[in-house]
Amino acid sequence: MTDNILKQLRAPFTADQVGKLPRVTCGDCSAKDRQCGKHQKKTCRTCKAYVSTQHMHIDYVGHAHVTERLLDVDPNWSWEPLALSGQGLPQLDDGGGLWIRLTVGDHTRLGYGHAGQKRGGDAIKEVIGDAIRNAAMRFGVALDLWKKESPEPVVDRQPQQPKDELSLTPAQRAGHLRGLIAQLGKKEDKDINDIASEFREWSNGTEINAALPELLEKYLAYIQQDRS
Repeated sequence: MTDNILKQLRAPFTADQVGKLPRVTCGDCSAKDRQCGKHQKKTCRTCKAYVSTQHMHIDYVGHAHVTERLLDVDPNWSWEPLALSGQGLPQLDDGGGLWIRLTVGDHTRLGYGHAGQKRGGDAIKEVIGDAIRNAAMRFGVALDLWKKESPEPVVDRQPQQPKDELSLTPAQRAGHLRGLIAQLGKKEDKDINDIASEFREWSNGTEINAALPELLEKYLAYIQQDRS
């Protein structure tokens, strides 16, 4: 591990590589089993997420940009799970998290990844990506973003909801929400079947095309909040 490699790893990311992750700061807004009577859900002009107006923004660098940085610095970088299951697969801990070893420039450091409450194949990919980002931080990748103090909870102040949006029927509202969900899924290279399957699993069997707007709103907030 040379000083030059360390310098490249710790180089700041450009503004277009840094995303804004919404983090809801209201317990009622983020809870699945109750409604919040104080805040609304709107499309945030900053992070572009459909989320409670009671949220803050956290700067983050995604898995793809971190992987690109590692490849630029060491094309032979690698990772491996800290433990294997009886089937020879990466062993998750009791909380669904994964410990890994990340090797860059012949040096190895540990990292840990988790996907929140998500389950299934896409959740495993998210766990791996999260673990790689976490381990890369031990080498200084995006360290300036990780070490920022947690921002104060803020209200995302937006203009009044347009009259034409207020006049949407429940069916139109549901269609609008399904479109927002699909947009997020496509950003992660998921097709319509993947998106529908994940929603069905999360909602305990409800088909996304038959879901009411209230349930779709909760799911949209859920997938946005768990992208960290």
